[in-house]
Amino acid sequence: MRFIFVCLLSLILFSCWVGDFVRAENEVVYLGQEACDPCKPIGEQPPNDPCDMVACDTDAFNLFSHNYPYRRNHRKSFFDSLEVFGWIQGGVYANSRGNTVTRSKGTNYNGRTVTQLDETSGNGKLFSTVQSTDFQVNQFWLGVKKEADGKHGLDWGFATEVFFGTDAWIAQSWGDAKFDYGWQDGDYYTAIPQLYAQLAYGDLSVKLGKFETILGFEALRAPDFFFFSHSYIFLLEPYSHSGVFFQYNPGGKWSLGAAYTTGTDAGIENTFDDHGFIGTVSYQLTEKLSLSYAVMYNRNGYGTYRDFGDADGNRYGLSGTNVYLHTVAASYNISDKWNYSVQWNYNDIKNREDGSHVFLYGISNYLTYQFNDRWGIGLRAEWANLNALFDYGTDLSEYTLGVNWKPYSNISIRPEIRYDYSAGKNGNKPFNGGKNRDQFSGGITGVISF
Repeated sequence: MRFIFVCLLSLILFSCWVGDFVRAENEVVYLGQEACDPCKPIGEQPPNDPCDMVACDTDAFNLFSHNYPYRRNHRKSFFDSLEVFGWIQGGVYANSRGNTVTRSKGTNYNGRTVTQLDETSGNGKLFSTVQSTDFQVNQFWLGVKKEADGKHGLDWGFATEVFFGTDAWIAQSWGDAKFDYGWQDGDYYTAIPQLYAQLAYGDLSVKLGKFETILGFEALRAPDFFFFSHSYIFLLEPYSHSGVFFQYNPGGKWSLGAAYTTGTDAGIENTFDDHGFIGTVSYQLTEKLSLSYAVMYNRNGYGTYRDFGDADGNRYGLSGTNVYLHTVAASYNISDKWNYSVQWNYNDIKNREDGSHVFLYGISNYLTYQFNDRWGIGLRAEWANLNALFDYGTDLSEYTLGVNWKPYSNISIRPEIRYDYSAGKNGNKPFNGGKNRDQFSGGITGVISF
């Protein structure tokens, strides 16, 4: 683990140094014996002057860029296409039904000693904000990426990302309890959400390794998601896969994808000999309306989807399950400021031992309004049937109201309030240690991107 961090830090520092060098060298461009002003609009240089091709709104003055005249039709160089990025997210979250967080230390089913949070305490039922009133660093994310560009022929790329924080357990390879699973220090975890190589040719690209899921609307990545907390149907989706992913983008309105995976949230080792398939299609119906559909089928060697195992390490002692999941999503830009999005998830888990089924499904609605570049407000309304999964109860509804404030382009402050309610048709009361059917909660988080 230490070796990974050292390598990543070295690459970040080297990339930043190269970037500073390029920027410094390109403040003034010399052509012949004359100094050109790159911030002078095209056409305002002296007639027939070699500086006439230089302007601030182009990359012509960047000698490392393939927009430079004699290399204009070539793809970008390695350092132009290399992206180094990251962010830090931290915040607090509290609820009206009790904020005591209980923890237990024990051995999980792969033999590692870890600290587990009691899901009935604190905000345990809210999935990603379980730490309650404690301030938490949810995400400290670092990544290095080169996107393969097949427009000019065969090209290669890669991604290496490291994720530390209280949310990182979601991105670990707990599906087969290998690779980064169990990297833990108290309530904080470390994960490698993406580690893949990529090839692209024309409109076709392929990734090989561990990559984020291509299912669902909500994103675990803090800068890419409006709210602090997550919906219940987010529980029904995997976060990562290991395997091979093909994507075809013919341009225009269509995008197609297909993947062969080693199950859900699993590492490359494929300990339980899991196998899965994912297919995706998206279509831009109009300038304002986009549609997408994704389907996943997994044959798991042991246990059920998102099970953590029994005392004997058998993942609930089952011989295996077949997991089917599909998700349908639509996004509609009502105006330049208003957006409405909706997602429906359906999950069917079949136990191959006795042929029984568990059906999990739900629908989540998202309505956002962007006042300006700095202020936005959003509402999420959701209903889910989790069929007593994790003792949630059959029917659950949640309503979340959030505000986004960006004092600077790379800083976002996000307060939110939330109300959860369980119909309790089977008698379950999921909140406050099984005492209540509803709960108010809220919190505030900040995200700094770099």
